[in-house]
Amino acid sequence: MPRRMSLVALLTVGALLTDGTVAHAAADGTAAPIPARGLAGRAAADPFSPHPGANKNKSKNKNDQRQRGDQGQGQNQKLLRDFTQVLSPVQQSTTQSRALPDNRQLAHSRTITSNTQKTDSHVRNSSAQKTRQSANGRQNAGDQQNAAQSRKNPRNEPAPKPCDPNIRVMTQNMYLGSNFAPLIAAQTLPQFLAGVTTVYQNIIASAPAERAAAVAREIARNEPDLVGLQEVDIVRTGSRPAENVQSDQLNALLAELDRLGHHYETVGIMPGTDIEVPSTLGIDVRLTYRDVVIVRADAARKITLSNRQVQTYVINSTQRSPAGTITDIRGWISVDATVCGRTFRFVNTHLDSTPPLTVQRAQAQELVASAANTRLPVVFVGDFNGNASDPDDPTFATYRFLLDQGFSDAWRFRHSGDPGFTCCQAPDLRNSVSSLSRRIDLVLFRGAFGVKNINVIGNRQTDRTPLGLWPSDHAGVVATLRLPGRT
Repeated sequence: MPRRMSLVALLTVGALLTDGTVAHAAADGTAAPIPARGLAGRAAADPFSPHPGANKNKSKNKNDQRQRGDQGQGQNQKLLRDFTQVLSPVQQSTTQSRALPDNRQLAHSRTITSNTQKTDSHVRNSSAQKTRQSANGRQNAGDQQNAAQSRKNPRNEPAPKPCDPNIRVMTQNMYLGSNFAPLIAAQTLPQFLAGVTTVYQNIIASAPAERAAAVAREIARNEPDLVGLQEVDIVRTGSRPAENVQSDQLNALLAELDRLGHHYETVGIMPGTDIEVPSTLGIDVRLTYRDVVIVRADAARKITLSNRQVQTYVINSTQRSPAGTITDIRGWISVDATVCGRTFRFVNTHLDSTPPLTVQRAQAQELVASAANTRLPVVFVGDFNGNASDPDDPTFATYRFLLDQGFSDAWRFRHSGDPGFTCCQAPDLRNSVSSLSRRIDLVLFRGAFGVKNINVIGNRQTDRTPLGLWPSDHAGVVATLRLPGRT
């Protein structure tokens, strides 16, 4: 805190001002002018006014002064000239007379020395005062700058972190909970209805909600920005149209993520096959296949989405059954995502797996011609049902086709010697030892992406559910990619 000016300093500064004002100490320690009568109502002293004692003697003996006449006036003028030669204008004090008796010269000399010291002290005080004023001015300027900054940032929040140009993507086949072997094997309608009952019971026994929660824990652990999900199914029962929901994997997944404090939102849903058939239970069983894209809804991670597209493939496989022809509808979902001013297209798909694979290859061709028909960098995720780990597998041709179209396999950038198996566990998910033996769940990209890391998830014993089930018959894949430059 600035020191306050002493009364002596105030009086000294007042003697130096020539505009009829004296200085007072402001609240911040700086000097500011006030009216000359501000000091107890007294008029400011004129440095050239007669000494008060001389004025008193002059008023008491006016007649004597008249008698001395010109001789006395001349003597006073001589003393005044001698006195003014000794004093500089700054050194003349209001306590001094223009004419002092001889017997007071020593005292007068001491007064001059004292006044000179006071003047030097005043100069130092004035210099210190100016320094304080300058410092106060800088402080005020800083305060004004801070105030302006506070208006821009009223909550005094920390400066935003630099934008992270990396994007983390994930793919996961959620698995219905049963295969369709009982339906495929049925030759008669009763066999088919019994097969429907078996499939439904297998699904319920697989605890879809509990498995969805296990997948949610993997998502929470890895925090992907965009997730492509396949076989995110709904199972309903009742009379036609069946509306009693027995299992909804998407709702179970999002609810568990919310409970864990990791919030995701649905970007798009590709509605696949929606089939409702009777069962031996006296109710219909309705199965609805879906592929889904979800995005991380986190204020700390700014992702702008646009141009969402959902499309079914023109060519899909069909299966004849005692209940009629069943079409296995597949398709893709895409969305353009912008992070740090860099935009790319994210695509999720699930290709057909039915032999002789002509449908799968046709769908792969359509995927490149439609979803990848853009100048943007592209990321494909999904269950491609093309075994990338075995060139002798007939499905490897689909994988090779995608590479020939300019796509790169992110896994091979980091794990060229690791097969990275993602499929498949036993249909009932109770196999004690992992039986993954093919790599069909892929992260592919086209464009100048960098691959920071990529890993298989959900394939460890510790990933099992409390009932001892694998989360899915597929493992998931999560990859961190560095985005190409601004587009």
